[in-house]
Amino acid sequence: MAAFVETGTYLKFSDRPRSKSRPVLWPVLVHRVLYPEPRQPELNLFQRAVLGLVRAKRVKQDDIAALTGLHPELIALIVAQGVSNGWLTSDANGLTEKGHRLLDDEEDESTSLKAGFLIQDAITGYFWPRMVTKLEQIEPVDPQAKFPEFSVNRRTGHIFRPYLARAKKQSLPDLDNELLARAYRDYRKDYRASQQLGGVHSSEFFRLQGVQRLDASPEAARIVVWVTSDDEGDELWSVKDPLGLRAGAWWLEEPVKQLLGSDTKLRSFLAPLIGIPDAGTLTNDEWLRELQKRTELDILIEFPWIEAQPDIRRYFARLLKWRRKIESGSTWDSDLEAALGDCQKLLEVVMQWIIKTYPANVGQIPPAKKLDWKLNERLLGALGIPSFTEDVVRTLARQDLCQVIRACQNPSSSLKALLFAAGMGTLTDDQHPLKVLQDENLQIVQLLDLADLRNQSSHGQSKFKKGKVEKITQDVVLEHIEYALSFTECFKDWM
Repeated sequence: MAAFVETGTYLKFSDRPRSKSRPVLWPVLVHRVLYPEPRQPELNLFQRAVLGLVRAKRVKQDDIAALTGLHPELIALIVAQGVSNGWLTSDANGLTEKGHRLLDDEEDESTSLKAGFLIQDAITGYFWPRMVTKLEQIEPVDPQAKFPEFSVNRRTGHIFRPYLARAKKQSLPDLDNELLARAYRDYRKDYRASQQLGGVHSSEFFRLQGVQRLDASPEAARIVVWVTSDDEGDELWSVKDPLGLRAGAWWLEEPVKQLLGSDTKLRSFLAPLIGIPDAGTLTNDEWLRELQKRTELDILIEFPWIEAQPDIRRYFARLLKWRRKIESGSTWDSDLEAALGDCQKLLEVVMQWIIKTYPANVGQIPPAKKLDWKLNERLLGALGIPSFTEDVVRTLARQDLCQVIRACQNPSSSLKALLFAAGMGTLTDDQHPLKVLQDENLQIVQLLDLADLRNQSSHGQSKFKKGKVEKITQDVVLEHIEYALSFTECFKDWM
């Protein structure tokens, strides 16, 4: 088992992309190996099969056709080529010395060995699906610096300072056949895809068979990896292939995501790659996609705690997206109503989470055959919840207690009933978040106002209705979005 230890060795195999990018120094272990030198086979598959059968004394074309499935005319052509090239005797009944030597060389995979390097990821432990024939080492401007900088051009004095990705501290797996076979399968897929796409690459195709380790232990190093914005896909970032065989390093995408989940400094380092271009320069679909990327970045950087609750995260992300869209001025009245609806949905899901995390003992709730406001007020007042002020208690007391009990058992009721049911869970847990959080944090009166406004917007409005109708404006919706987001954030320490 090997571990990554800083050695001050830095490798760079590719130039900086033309698009906006950020460099990351990726920790690796470099294994020095011997591998069979790639060569272009002189015989194709069919020629090798026919010559092999001739050497085995199966010289009749009917026998060769039966054993190989090849057409007799193709066999005749191969035999004629063999005689003409001096591989077969003139009567085609045996191999010449040249034919024996050629066939032996084709079957011998270890006649010529070359030194190369396998790269083991010091974060995942897996081997990269690449073979390196030469280590392209670069020297930092100041070898003693904790965070190395490298010169782009000595004449201009331009430098770049990569981010140091964190390596795993535990021991990494040794080079074994299973890990090597996995990397080799992936390498073959990438190599074939590169050929099909007409890719230009410097690495020759190598074979797995015959790979031999040269050193007892690998050397630690860091490789410059370029990260760009994902302009063509739906991801936040794209990792470029450091060895240039393919456009992207697909095997680094998941490790980058894992690093972003735990490394706030890396998020900030990559954040400038993601921006919202002018909406006027993009189609609506393109702009919305960029908006979604910015929302995902906001969650990574500012609200990583919400990843623990996927249901809450879904609606939280929607509100972040609505906020950006409304602030840009690219909204219709229907968008404002939809955003208001998502505010309530987020609060409802938060209430559902509270109810399920801190369940109420419904046996403690007094039975009520009909609506009894006074009973409800006494019950709510006895809970001792700081944010349940007199106004809040007076409003919630109008809820049907039977509906509240059902919400305790299956939280699929209205927002007010869910809030009432969430409060009932405080009877069984003194550390319930509603017992800890104060009214100045939760401001539940605003939650109730939102529920009333959402109820108003869900019905048709006209001059025939009595009562004052609040106009739903961008400022009103933004205020409720901010409230729903901050209300949810109050519970982050319990998620």
